Amino acid sequence: MKLSTRRGHNSLKRNMILWLGIPIVFLTGLALLFIANRFPGFASWYSANIFPVFPRTVGRFWGLFPFSAFEILGIALAVYILTVILLAIVRLIKSRRRSFIYWHEEKSFKSRIKTMALRLLYFLAALFLMFVLTTGINYNRESFAYHVNITVQDFTIYDLEELYILLVERAEDLAGEIETDENGRFVLRRENIHTYAQQSMHELNSLYGGLGTFFPRAKAPMFSRALSHLNIGGFFSPWTLEAHYNGEMPGQSIPFIINHELAHVSGHMREDEANFIAYLASRNSQHVDFQYSAVYIAIGYVLSDLRRSVSSERYQELYEMLPAQLRRDFAAAREFWQNFQGRPAEISTRANDAYLRANRQPDGVLSYGRMVELLLAYYHSPQIYTSLP
Repeated sequence: MKLSTRRGHNSLKRNMILWLGIPIVFLTGLALLFIANRFPGFASWYSANIFPVFPRTVGRFWGLFPFSAFEILGIALAVYILTVILLAIVRLIKSRRRSFIYWHEEKSFKSRIKTMALRLLYFLAALFLMFVLTTGINYNRESFAYHVNITVQDFTIYDLEELYILLVERAEDLAGEIETDENGRFVLRRENIHTYAQQSMHELNSLYGGLGTFFPRAKAPMFSRALSHLNIGGFFSPWTLEAHYNGEMPGQSIPFIINHELAHVSGHMREDEANFIAYLASRNSQHVDFQYSAVYIAIGYVLSDLRRSVSSERYQELYEMLPAQLRRDFAAAREFWQNFQGRPAEISTRANDAYLRANRQPDGVLSYGRMVELLLAYYHSPQIYTSLP
């Protein structure tokens, strides 16, 4: 009798320890986020000394696979959860129909349910902690502007128009070097595109630092059509350290998007920062398609700022300065994305907006366009370049 009581006591103690582990993991993640929010210096130190371990290990491992590990693991997890739920429902229905003599089977079934719930909660806690270690803390790190030695400040409409004209001039120069289809629209030369992306990020890191030394091969998920319906051009996986891009979207955006997601892999999580890094890396790439993608995206954001800042007449004058090549490519992009407007795209945009606001980006999805402020600061920094691009 004493032996039985002792075993029951040990079992209860062991279960309590197991269940206590879950809040401990969650609280550890919350504590790290709190420290990073209160002490940005800690986040900068962490991003420089601890975070690089994850791209070099986790990112390098999952980068060995030619497919998106995040996509496969996500599908497998969804199938597993659905299977467990269905089996639990079937078992529960059967147990209700049996007589009381099968009470021991019901007890065993409840025990298994508790075990599965415990495993699931531990898994969710581990996912949260991994997110904090690879992403959450880095939202509080130093700006990449610090590495480039520029300071964001207020600029005039004249400065914005000047930037726009310089970008347009560069686009005109590049228009004659890219490949186009029978309709005169940009055609991306995909051969070795991932190698060029990695090289451009390495070169940018050699120039300014702050990006780390490992950049995985970006991947286009099998379900890129789903990304199109959600109006997603690319995404970064905090759990596998993979950079993804929508393989279906117009090619003129792909080089820039790849480098944007690689910027996230390097630990720069804020969207304006990732856009700025993607612009600099793509602009300095040895591949002309990357250079064109950089000015194409930058002009799009500058035009959005001009639309809000100048009269409609002046905006029309500026828009008419666009080379015919850019007009065709902007039209192609509009046609593509208009095919996927609907409720899923709206929900995706709202979810992304809420996520960004929750992670120290009060402008939400508008934070992507704040890259323009960084471009203006870069342009007006005489110690770097006297003209942009």
